[in-house]
Amino acid sequence: MNYGYARVSTSEQNEGMQIDALRSAGCTKIFTDKASGAKTSRPALDEMLSLLSEGDTLVIWKLDRLGRSTIHLFNLLEDLKAKGVAVRSIMEGIDTSGSLGRFLCTILAGVAELERENIKQRVTAGLEKAKKDGVKLGRKEKFSAKDKALIRRLHTLGDSYTKLSRQFACSRSTVWEIVNAAAKTGFQDDRQTDLEDVL
Repeated sequence: MNYGYARVSTSEQNEGMQIDALRSAGCTKIFTDKASGAKTSRPALDEMLSLLSEGDTLVIWKLDRLGRSTIHLFNLLEDLKAKGVAVRSIMEGIDTSGSLGRFLCTILAGVAELERENIKQRVTAGLEKAKKDGVKLGRKEKFSAKDKALIRRLHTLGDSYTKLSRQFACSRSTVWEIVNAAAKTGFQDDRQTDLEDVL
């Protein structure tokens, strides 16, 4: 069975040209999304992908209608290939069931890998710059120094990890980390100071 997929951005209101071409290509069922290429959620595409099965063909106007990026397009093509579904692009004249289509997938694999490396390098460079600029990376701590001091003090007075986790609305492992981090860094001798800070 031939399935058609058309996508237009919100600024492109008329998908008629794509739909006409898909019908001419023999598509019996056509799915349409109105979303930008970068948008993650595409309900019509997700619905269509769930229906495709071995022996089906997915027909599109152009390859850029299908994937958000080279990586996304390559991953989609690989998933469809694994399901036994062929992809045909009208404008590029590509059919993944043929030798040219398979060659395209090989090229896309290389381009996708290059894109992954470029993204990784940009992320690494961004993190390094943030560190140099004094930006504190990672998740913001839930508890202040005074909260931690109070947790340590209550623990020394006999409160269990479970009781403290309920009282401070956190996991037992978080309480354990606070108490034991204090022990490792030598804060045990400063319990009285900690309590004074809290009070």
